[in-house]
Amino acid sequence: MFPAELAPLRLDQAVAAVLTGLPTRASARKACDRGEILVDGRVGESSRWLRGGERIERLADGRVSGHGPRLPIEVVHCDPVLAVVNKPAGLPTSGPTGRTLEQALVGVLPRSDRPDALPWARVVHRLDAPTSGLVLVARTRLAHAELGRAFQERRIEKRYRAVVVGSLLGNGRVEEDIEGRSAVSRWESVEVTPALRTETLTTVDLWPETGRTHQLRIHLASLGHPILGDTAYAPDQQTLRGKGLFLCAVALSFHHPEGGVPMIFEIPEPAKFASLRERERRRYEHFRGVP
Repeated sequence: MFPAELAPLRLDQAVAAVLTGLPTRASARKACDRGEILVDGRVGESSRWLRGGERIERLADGRVSGHGPRLPIEVVHCDPVLAVVNKPAGLPTSGPTGRTLEQALVGVLPRSDRPDALPWARVVHRLDAPTSGLVLVARTRLAHAELGRAFQERRIEKRYRAVVVGSLLGNGRVEEDIEGRSAVSRWESVEVTPALRTETLTTVDLWPETGRTHQLRIHLASLGHPILGDTAYAPDQQTLRGKGLFLCAVALSFHHPEGGVPMIFEIPEPAKFASLRERERRRYEHFRGVP
C-alpha cells in the first residue's frame, strides 16, 4: 500500500520512491507509459495523483500492457476467480510484446478481491493469433492451477466453427500425430456452400480432443480440406485478402474450480462467416447462370 504520509504524490514519483528497480522518476515514468505499473489492479497513468492507501504493483517478467486500456475485449463471464473472454482475431493470446490478450486484460479485468488473487488475469490456454473466440482466464492462483490441471487431464471441452475448402460431408475423426505427439480431432459438417474458385466451401464444427499447436489447421489440411484463409496450410488461392482465418472457438464447457458447478458458454460464429457464404452463393449463381 502507498503510505498516506507520502501523499499527495504523482504516480511516477511514488513509484520511484517505493518500488525497487525504478530508482528515478524518469525510469518510473517510462514504466508507467509502457503500462507496467498497476494501481489497485489497473494500469496507472504517470500523472495520476495518489492520496494514500493505493496498491502499487509492477508487472513481472517483462510484461507490458500499454495497449490494454485501448483494446476493449468482450467479457462473456466474470466471477471472483475466473473469466471467459472473446479474443479478437489477429491478437496473440500471450507473449513478450505489448499487444496481447493477456496484457490487454489488465485494462479490462480488475484484480480479484480474493486473498490469492493474481496481480493480473492469466489466460489458462492459448488460441493461435489468427483464431478468434472464447478463452478461459484465471483471476486467482488456485483457479489458475486447477483449470490448468483440468486442461491437462482433458476435462475441458472446446468446440470450434470453421469454413473449409471443398465438400466435407458427414462427420469423422482424425488421429494424426503432430511433431511426434498424438493428436486427435473430431469434425461434423454443418453446411455446404457453392463457391466459384473452389467449387464448394463447407462450414464445420470441430472438437479437438488433444491440444497440439495448430492441431485443427493441420488435421483439416491433412484431409484435403484446409481452413479458408490459412496462410500456413492452405494454397495461396484459398485465402481471401483482408478476411483472415475462418476459425473461431465458439463454445467452452468445464466445471468451476470452486464447487464443481458445470459451466457452459457459447457465442455465435463471427459475422464474416455468414457474409462469406451469402456472397459466395450469389457470385456462384450469377457467374454460373444458376436461376
